[in-house]
Amino acid sequence: MSKRHQLKFTLTIWPSLIFAGLVALTVVATTSVYSKKIADENYRQVAATSDQVLTNYETYFSSAIEVSDLILGNYSSLNAEQIQSSIPSFFDIIRALNSEILSISLYRSSDGYPLAKDSQSYYEVGFQSEDWYVEAQENRYINVFNSRPSSSDIRYSYTLSRYLANDIDPANEAILKIDFDFGAIVESISPVDLGEGGRFLIYDSDYDLIYSSHTGPNEEALGLTQQLVIGINQVKLEGHRYYLYAMTIANTGWRVAIFTNADAIYQAVNSFILVICLAAFGAIALFVVVMIFVAGKIANPLRLLQREMSRVASLDYQTSLDKLSGGSQEIEDLYDSFDTMMNRIKALSEAVLKEKEEQRKSELRALQNQINPHFLYNTLDSIIALIDAGKGEQAQKMIVALSRFFRLSISRGHNIIPLTDELAHARNYLLIQKMRYGEAMDFEFVLPIEPIEGYYVVKLILQPLIENSLVHGQKEGEPTHIRIVVSFDADFLYLLVQDDGYGMKESKVAELQSRLKVSHEYKGVGVKNVYDRLRVYYGEQADIEIESEVEVGTKITIKIPREKARVNDEAD
Repeated sequence: MSKRHQLKFTLTIWPSLIFAGLVALTVVATTSVYSKKIADENYRQVAATSDQVLTNYETYFSSAIEVSDLILGNYSSLNAEQIQSSIPSFFDIIRALNSEILSISLYRSSDGYPLAKDSQSYYEVGFQSEDWYVEAQENRYINVFNSRPSSSDIRYSYTLSRYLANDIDPANEAILKIDFDFGAIVESISPVDLGEGGRFLIYDSDYDLIYSSHTGPNEEALGLTQQLVIGINQVKLEGHRYYLYAMTIANTGWRVAIFTNADAIYQAVNSFILVICLAAFGAIALFVVVMIFVAGKIANPLRLLQREMSRVASLDYQTSLDKLSGGSQEIEDLYDSFDTMMNRIKALSEAVLKEKEEQRKSELRALQNQINPHFLYNTLDSIIALIDAGKGEQAQKMIVALSRFFRLSISRGHNIIPLTDELAHARNYLLIQKMRYGEAMDFEFVLPIEPIEGYYVVKLILQPLIENSLVHGQKEGEPTHIRIVVSFDADFLYLLVQDDGYGMKESKVAELQSRLKVSHEYKGVGVKNVYDRLRVYYGEQADIEIESEVEVGTKITIKIPREKARVNDEAD
C-alpha cells in the first residue's frame, strides 16, 4: 500500500470512527432524554388528570356532607313535637333540591325508633346490626359512608349516616340515614379515555368494590391497588402496562384506583428510537463517503507540502511554514482560512460573552415578593382566635381571603398578571389585615370610569407598598386609612397607594427617591424591589414617585407606560 493510500485511509477511518462514536453517543443520549421526557410528561398528565378526578369526587362528597351538616344544624335545636311537624317537610325540600338523594330517614339513637322521613320513602326495619347504623353510633362526630346492594333500578348507590345530637332533649338524639344514587354522578365525572383495558375503580375501606368502569374481572387490579395503597406507579395488568393512581377520597374512607394504559407511550418511544437509529446509520454512511472524497482532496496539497518541506529541511519550522504559506496556494489558503477562522471564533466568543453578560444584567434579579411568614403566622393565629371565640363566619371569610391571596400570589408561575388580579390580591391582603386590626384600619379602592380589563402588570407590586403603609405609617391609637387609586392619562397607567399615617420629612423622601435610582443587586421586598422589577420589564419610562408630609401621610405612585400595560407576553 502506497503512502498516498495510507494517508487517505488514515484521514478516512479515524474521523469516521470518531463520528460514528459521537453519533452513537448522541443517539443514546437523545433516546434516553426523549424517553425520560415522554415518560415524565405522561406521568404528569396522568397525575394531573387523576388528581382532577379525585378532586371532583371530593367536591361531590363534600356536597353530600353539607346536606348532613344542614340537617344537623336544623335538628339540634328542635323538640320532639317540632321534629314530627317540621322535619318531614324539610326532608322533602332537600330531596327536591338534590336529585341524587333517594331517601332521607331519621331514627332514635337509643332504640332505633323511627322519628321522621321524607314523604316518598319508607322506614327501615331490623337495621340495628347494619353497618350504617352501628358505625354512626360508634363514630359520633363524623359522616359514615357505606355502599348499598345494587338493584334492578339502581346499579350504584351508597348510604351516608350520621349521629345527630339534640340540644333540647338528649332523648331525641338520632341516627340520620341518607341514600344517594351514585350511578349518574360517577358516570359524569369519571375519566372517559383511559386507553385499552383502562379502568376506574372505587373501593370502600375494606377493599370491597363499590364501582368499576370495567365490565370484566378486577381481582388482579385489586391486588395491585392493595400493594400500592396510595400514590402513582407503573404496573403490569393482563399483559399491558398501566399507570396506576391510587388515593383515598377525603372524608369518606373510600379509595379510588385509576388504571391508564401506557402501551401507546412505549410504542411511540420505540418508533422514535427506530427512526433515529436509521437516521444515524444514514448519517454515518454519508459521512464516510464524504470523508473519502475529502481525504483525496487533502492528500495532494499535503504531498506538495511534504515536498516543499523537504527542500527547506535545514530551516526553522516556522520559517518553513512561512515560506510554504507564500509559495503554495493550497497551504496558504489553508493557513489563511485557519487564521481567519480563529480570529472569527475569538470575535464571536467575545461577542457571545458580552451578550450573555448584558442578558444576565437585564434579567429580573429580584425574586417575586415572598409571603412574609410572620403575616401567615399572624393570620393563622387570628383564624384560630376567631374559631375559639365562636366567630366561625369571620374565620371562614379570613380563610377564603387567605386562600385567594395565596392563589393570586402564585399566579401559575407568571410574572405578568391582569391588573384585576393584582387589585384582587391587594384587596385580599387588606381584608385579612382588616379582620386582624378591626377598627384600627380601613381601606378603599378608587377605580376609573374607564374599564381596567385588558391591562396587565408585573405581579406583587401593590402589596409591598401597602405593607409599608401598615408597618411604618400606622399611628398608635389612631385608625389608619389606606386608599388605592387606579387612574389613566394618555400615556401612563397610575397605581396610587396612600395612607394618613406618620408621613416623612422632605429629606427622607429625597433620600428614598435617590436610592431607587442606584443600580445594584437588591434582595429586599420593599419599594426598591418593586422599582427594579418595573424598570427591568417596562424600561426607563416606568417610575415610582414618593410624596409625604409629616403627620399627614404618604403617597406612593407607580407609573407604567399605558401601551406596555396592554401587553401580556406571558399569556398561555
